[in-house]
Amino acid sequence: MKIPVVLPRGEKKMLYFDGYTHTLLSFFKNAVHNHNTSVVLLFDGRSGMGKTTLSNQVGIFLDPNFDLNKMFYTPDTFLEGLNNAKKGDYICFDEAMILSNRAAISKVNKMIVIAMSMIRSKQIFVGFCINSLFDLDKNIAIFRSEVLFHVYGDTLIDRGRYATFFKGKDTENKLKKLYLLGKKYYDYGKPFANYVGSFTKEFVVDEKEYERQKQEGVNIFLKGIETKSSKRKDERITIAMFRLSKEGYSHEKIGWFFDCSRQTVSHRLVILEKSQFAAC
Repeated sequence: MKIPVVLPRGEKKMLYFDGYTHTLLSFFKNAVHNHNTSVVLLFDGRSGMGKTTLSNQVGIFLDPNFDLNKMFYTPDTFLEGLNNAKKGDYICFDEAMILSNRAAISKVNKMIVIAMSMIRSKQIFVGFCINSLFDLDKNIAIFRSEVLFHVYGDTLIDRGRYATFFKGKDTENKLKKLYLLGKKYYDYGKPFANYVGSFTKEFVVDEKEYERQKQEGVNIFLKGIETKSSKRKDERITIAMFRLSKEGYSHEKIGWFFDCSRQTVSHRLVILEKSQFAAC
């Protein structure tokens, strides 16, 4: 079905959504706006298959104010954007082809764990565009995500299709089964998807500016360049440590997330509890 939307540049468009997808997204919309919850959506697939295109279309449907300011390409900027998110926002992390080595994957997984501790009461939508579901930590993929949209095609120019995996009304969690059965061989064949849908090539944000920002994000990530002052980054890290500790994570586990010792975590939390940030 076609849904009228106003794109970030002010242009009015009719975006196509598969009927099942429209129903699913409408359910998520109701959950976020009328219940105290947030929704996590995953988009994966080979580079060039359109996962960012689909994510952006979903984003503009869920959040009419979605634009490039809500897309992030590095863990640090994403966590900052998440911290500033308002009710009903769609915040997207686009892997931007940085997941080419295990160190990068580990950093992004740690970032997602921290993000999960930040979103519970925010009532927002969070989208992750990643190369593969199977690169994610098991707990994130199975227990913290509502749906996977796996974009695919038979050739490099065959685009516009996706398979959707989630826990259906029959209580069968196909996303969980897919992760457990497919991880060894990166195989999306079992179980069968809840449904298969299609999408158009409409890019809802400025594509040239997106490509510029994405490349900038890749350069920052690969070169390790800080985008904000070290003081502000330290404050965000300490607040994230505080939230994780309240969720029951041990100081040792938190230290693993941030590549520091248990003693460093304890020291930061003691200081935090004496400061204004304890109210966060």
